[in-house]
Amino acid sequence: MIRAGITGGTTPVAGEIIKLLINHPDVELMWVIDPDVEGARLSEIHKGLRGETYLSFSARPTDRTDVIFLCFDEPGQAREFVAANNIGPEVRLIDLSGDYLPDTTFADGDEWIFGLPELCRKPLVRGATKTSLPLPLTSAVLLALTPLAKEQWLTSDINVTAVIAEENAEPGETLALIDLEQADDIARAVRSLQPGFSADSMMFVVVNGGWPQGISVAIHFITDRTEEEAIRAFSDYYNDHNFVFLSESLPSLSEVVGTNKCIINIQKVEKRLVITAVIDDLVKGSSAMAVHDMNLLFGLQERVGLMLKTQA
Repeated sequence: MIRAGITGGTTPVAGEIIKLLINHPDVELMWVIDPDVEGARLSEIHKGLRGETYLSFSARPTDRTDVIFLCFDEPGQAREFVAANNIGPEVRLIDLSGDYLPDTTFADGDEWIFGLPELCRKPLVRGATKTSLPLPLTSAVLLALTPLAKEQWLTSDINVTAVIAEENAEPGETLALIDLEQADDIARAVRSLQPGFSADSMMFVVVNGGWPQGISVAIHFITDRTEEEAIRAFSDYYNDHNFVFLSESLPSLSEVVGTNKCIINIQKVEKRLVITAVIDDLVKGSSAMAVHDMNLLFGLQERVGLMLKTQA
């Protein structure tokens, strides 16, 4: 059994990871840390766990583990935790805080690997022990761009419209125009397949959808490539990936909420290729991706513990 620990235990993403791990056939959850609620049952903080686990929050690691999920929501806390605890080199670290994302690469043998499985599956299964996840919006955009980058089709003037769940904004509120904080992470990942790609090639509009979960991304750009060529490129790229599916119709969030799925539609509208992708930001975009990465780091079949039923 894989022994797991979770830090930042009261965050929403930690709650979702707990739900996945307590039902994972190859994992035993050893401890969940949050000093502010030490001694409280996990089920008192995270709804849906009553009767599923009787584990309580701890203030520090209580047992040896094989993997630690770093779920802190304040910058720097993950690095502080790692520095303060004697974590052996054999322990896998899965960072959801973003602290280690700037350290990640896309190559076999490097210390920290970029955590998008559909982009970095090979280095994740070839001896990696540490990975840091991109933000959910970064992941959604990359899932729509990666097959095109592999074919070297991405040029300039790539328009990205994203509708996201943001509880601290009004429904319909515009959150980003033209520039996006995550653009450099997106461009860096694209360059792992298409060298020379620049963040300046992308223009963003990000809007709050007013719903509790989910990201819908629409990307379009002018190209001579046909719709059939694009569909073939996506089919070839995702053929042996388990959680990305092509749809002949425009996808809806109801198809992916509560699952580890990404559903993509491809259309050619006049001169523009239009790629639409939807994911659940809390599941596919974070918690389930973290468990997906764990499966790969330990050489498990990547679908184990992630065959989740949609809530629609």
